[in-house]
Amino acid sequence: MIRYAKRENAFEKAERVWTVEPDALVWSGIDGTYARIPWTDVVAVRLVYAPTSLKTWRHKLTLKGRNGATWIIDNAHFKGVGEFEDRSAAFSPFAMACIERIAAAAPAARAALGSDPMAYWTQLAFVAAMVTLLAVVIILLPTPFGALIWIKLALIAAMLPAMARFVIRSWPRTVPLDPEAFRAALPQGSQTLGSGTA
Repeated sequence: MIRYAKRENAFEKAERVWTVEPDALVWSGIDGTYARIPWTDVVAVRLVYAPTSLKTWRHKLTLKGRNGATWIIDNAHFKGVGEFEDRSAAFSPFAMACIERIAAAAPAARAALGSDPMAYWTQLAFVAAMVTLLAVVIILLPTPFGALIWIKLALIAAMLPAMARFVIRSWPRTVPLDPEAFRAALPQGSQTLGSGTA
């Protein structure tokens, strides 16, 4: 059995544990609570690159069940205020095990990589508007020296790679329910990031 554990936030006193069992994914909490989603009940699976300002490496695995239940599991472990640990080294094998079980037990389930299309286009429009607004402000701010315009343009250009990375890696697309289709989209390695390194 493959297990994956993480703490979501400061309100959780201990790590949540997900266990990949032959017939289901089981979630258990420290207080004895648990839930399960049988692999045969999974109707959709999605893997998405979903960075935040403090978790630039964050990926999410989403499973939707036949009964409407949605399980969202990411690779970010809460260590303290503004400090998160990248658990990709454990998350990636766990996610692959889930996808393999779903492919075997529920081959008709929908498989997708990237953001939900509605969320993607909404986020992209918002980010594009913010980058455009920032560019306009930087360019229109009066400067005493003509050479500062080049510095302003360099600042704008420095923002573009982060936006391009999001646009490419979060692009919504349907893929075959084949573990190999997901393998390249999984995060690699692990790191710890705090508020000073985000």
